[in-house]
Amino acid sequence: MVLGVSRSAYFLVDGRMAELVQNGKTRLWREVMLFENVSESATFTGAYNEERPSGKPKELIAGAALSRCLFVEVPNSKLGALTMTDPAIALMLARMATKRYALTEQLYTASRAAPIARVAAVLNYLAETTRRNAIKPREDGVLVMTTTEELVASGPSQADIADALCLGRATVEKAIAELRQVKALRSFQPGERANRCYPIADRELLRQISLGG
Repeated sequence: MVLGVSRSAYFLVDGRMAELVQNGKTRLWREVMLFENVSESATFTGAYNEERPSGKPKELIAGAALSRCLFVEVPNSKLGALTMTDPAIALMLARMATKRYALTEQLYTASRAAPIARVAAVLNYLAETTRRNAIKPREDGVLVMTTTEELVASGPSQADIADALCLGRATVEKAIAELRQVKALRSFQPGERANRCYPIADRELLRQISLGG
């Protein structure tokens, strides 16, 4: 999947992706995120057909789709014209740029925070409400299949999180185990999907841990 960032702005409106920025670091993003004027072109590999754009490697920004991603592409010329005629669009873009900068500073810059706090912050950012099948007893005691909603951070592997935070994979594994132990993350039941999936048991506790509490 190739995004010609120099020609268009791309709005990630659904999905999870890992971006490899020019300094060689990884950043994990969820919707809604704007990718605009980053380089001459950008290459995002994943469960898609790849196209290798021409150009020098230093002109490329590589990434990986961590789930099925949906982008909205707007030509830069069109977006520029809209910002000149509609202050609301200009304000929206400014807020999105500010959000990206703030998340970069909060999640991915060098930090003295404990690894468990940094991992908790990333998982809290990626978490969203999802639905899953569950077996629950009715009032008469009969077990029935139903659906339930819960918060889940999904998409990145533990290796992806380690790369994004510049931590060792064993350190990230230990932090996630500790988050499950203190009941910030839910432990998996037999037969549940466990790969690239982190169910949130207590988001407020997860947030407190991310702040160092």
